[in-house]
Amino acid sequence: METTKRLVCLANSRKHHGRCVAGIDMASNTWVRPISDRTGHEVAEHERRYGNGAEPRVLDVIEMRLVERRRSGFQRENWLIDSTARWKRAGRVAWDDLRHLEQRPQRLWINNGDSTKRGLNDRVSVAQADGLTDSLKLIRVDSVTIAVAPAYDPSKRFEVRAEFRYSGFAYILKMTDCVYEEKFKGKGVGRYRLGESFLTVSLGEEWCGYYYKMVAAIIERREVRSGGG
Repeated sequence: METTKRLVCLANSRKHHGRCVAGIDMASNTWVRPISDRTGHEVAEHERRYGNGAEPRVLDVIEMRLVERRRSGFQRENWLIDSTARWKRAGRVAWDDLRHLEQRPQRLWINNGDSTKRGLNDRVSVAQADGLTDSLKLIRVDSVTIAVAPAYDPSKRFEVRAEFRYSGFAYILKMTDCVYEEKFKGKGVGRYRLGESFLTVSLGEEWCGYYYKMVAAIIERREVRSGGG
């Protein structure tokens, strides 16, 4: 059923040739991931731009028209966008607003020591994913370290990961936050510590027998001006 929702934007991250946008619906306090009808579900530039051509930013309040719910396994937050309707910016939120949206899961899905070479607790096998019921979390951490290393892929120069502790577990996850990824790639190889932050963590679609955890957005307390302006 077609509906209009207002979301607090909590991710506008890299995905295939477009973006993965996600946020929390202000009316129901539930996650919504607007998706396209493409195979990879990414949202193209012309589909997500505001009427004035601006790119949606994390912490924007976005008004958008959605056609229907499109659940896919544990990605129950997916909604098909109306690609003919422009998104509208309806305001901004502040740090204190995020405190009301904060989630406190005991862990980020499943932690079984199954990790990639440079990651830690960063993937879940398809065989273990049967009981999962969601794919997005908004958590708060005391600090996060951004690690920039040479990329294994020869077509890329660097890869960027976020290292943090949450609820007694250590994590090293790939970053898909476009703003922070480009910012720290520009600093070059190294480790960079950030203070208290909110993280949007996403569990992606299956690839080679695994679902991978990613940091889709970093929201630093020191970067969020009072009043969310």
